[in-house]
Amino acid sequence: MDFAVIGVDLGGTNVRAAVVNRDGEVLARHKEATRASEGRERVLSRLVEIIRDLELQARNKQYEVAGLGVGAPGVIEAGKGIVVKSPNLPDWNNFALRSALEAAVGLPVVLENDANAAALGEQWRGAGRGTSSMILLTLGTGVGGGIVLDGRIWRGADGMAGEIGHMTLFPGGRQCTCGNRGCLEMYASARGIVQTYREAGASGKSHPEDVLTSESIYSAAREGDRRAAAVMRDTGRFLGIGVASLINIFNPERIVIGGGVRDAWQLFIDAARDEVHQRAFEAPAKRAAIVPAELGDDAGMVGAAALAFGVVSGAV
Repeated sequence: MDFAVIGVDLGGTNVRAAVVNRDGEVLARHKEATRASEGRERVLSRLVEIIRDLELQARNKQYEVAGLGVGAPGVIEAGKGIVVKSPNLPDWNNFALRSALEAAVGLPVVLENDANAAALGEQWRGAGRGTSSMILLTLGTGVGGGIVLDGRIWRGADGMAGEIGHMTLFPGGRQCTCGNRGCLEMYASARGIVQTYREAGASGKSHPEDVLTSESIYSAAREGDRRAAAVMRDTGRFLGIGVASLINIFNPERIVIGGGVRDAWQLFIDAARDEVHQRAFEAPAKRAAIVPAELGDDAGMVGAAALAFGVVSGAV
């Protein structure tokens, strides 16, 4: 019997989990609503049930589960396996999730920030395959990310590295939820796209404020609406300014763009690449291919599985 691991992406909205073998193949998967409002103990109990069910499915396919990796939102102290602070799971703050799961399921467990896990997933089996250094940006409601250097997650001294969405683009710019002004998140996220559209004035097709979404802007741009198309080019420029800084600092082999805004790839990528080549040093800018993410919602659980294999093999 061969061995596999279970990777879990524990989000505030959904929990995704999968049995993954050493080749990165997903052998069985599960997804359901997290139901965070029901409290930590209920969510943890249900998570253990999901893990037990996946272990059974793995055995039916002649695999023994040897470890468990979990990606969770918020500030994670990976070395101690603690959820320090999680806005999406508020009653999990300062919770020793790793030890709780190890006691419940009897497997070695590794805990990581969800964005870091997604970055590792893309580096192992997605758009970052074949690289040792890459950066993932997830453009959704906000802007998240993860940094992989020399094949390993870069966590920083306090475990908080990779907060890419909070680099400052414009001092004195839009107010961010973090308390700063002018963060990348306020310009290159779905929320930022809507705000840019509103600030662009009332030319082109009209979108009532109560139905205006980033998706409606993508659609209008594809249909030839000039205002919407200009907004998406501006979004690409904003993104490119941030990516140029990342390239100059980290000199990665690849920049991977994921999240919901990735669906509008063709509307913003040319402007982003142009901005990068104007602002980044020539050699690293040429090296760093900017590519769309490949794993979608699987990235987090696949990356968590990669970390679990590291624990099983003694590499982490």
